Amino acid sequence: MLTTSLIAALREGYPTSNIEMVIAKEYESLVPLIPGISKVHAFEKASGLHGLRGLRRELLKEKYDYVLDLHNVPRSRILRRGLAPRIFVIHKRTFKRWLLVQFKLDWLKDAPDVIGRYFEMAASLGVRDNGLGPILSVSSIRQKNRIAIAPGARHWNKRWPAENFVKVAVELIARGYYIDLHGSNDDAIITKEIASNLPAGHFTDFAGQLDLRQAAEKISEATLIVSNDSGLTHVAEAVGTKVIAIFGPTVKQFGFAPRSANAIVMEIEGLYCRPCTANGLDRCPEKHFRCMTEIEPANVIKALEIMSSNRSQETIG
Repeated sequence: MLTTSLIAALREGYPTSNIEMVIAKEYESLVPLIPGISKVHAFEKASGLHGLRGLRRELLKEKYDYVLDLHNVPRSRILRRGLAPRIFVIHKRTFKRWLLVQFKLDWLKDAPDVIGRYFEMAASLGVRDNGLGPILSVSSIRQKNRIAIAPGARHWNKRWPAENFVKVAVELIARGYYIDLHGSNDDAIITKEIASNLPAGHFTDFAGQLDLRQAAEKISEATLIVSNDSGLTHVAEAVGTKVIAIFGPTVKQFGFAPRSANAIVMEIEGLYCRPCTANGLDRCPEKHFRCMTEIEPANVIKALEIMSSNRSQETIG
């Protein structure tokens, strides 16, 4: 999702070029919504090293002028080798991120966010960061009384407790909103728990029912989404839906906070143990989970009221 800003800038700067994307198969459905892509190469993660080598052989036939490695992980290092005369690789600030997690030394406070790091990497191609967030091209009609809730995340400690989402959803329904629950197959157990506490006829549970393109189109119908620090936060931002993002163990300095002026990040600032991870954990190392439990449902409702009054880019504890 975060690559879409750079892709748009590359398309503007190189209007007649082929811009091709290598993407994991699970995300392929989103590609038709990304402006500027000429061709997509999808791969199955389960195919392992054999699959990567096969894909690399196919990519070698394309005769690229430039390759941009926006991930710099083992898979992308295997794929990029020898693909083009010039290869650009993102500077991820891995060591500074480690210092922040392990010792709370914040050497990232002046670093660009992840989108900014993409542009930093591609600066010699003449593209410049315009400060905008991710972009998806959808044509859905927004419904002002529809709210999306995405309670899942890949790791347990990045999930705000389900009972808090229930309290928010119940209050929003009482105020006349209709609730859409979103998430993956793995998130369905959470959305079912939330749905079991909501009045029938006031919500739809889409978890595990939609591919990413369909989810993006449906989220674009909502006026606002309440979500964790997860991929659907970026999807919502990319389709212009207002965002209330709940950050617990992770922090904005990692570079994944929404850029949109129509976004609010909920977090407990100054908590001694934050951040405890860069990617997420299946436990709370301190065994109190304060980074999530101290974010009150009432404050999420307050954030929604702020969004409704068009105040922007605030952080609420």
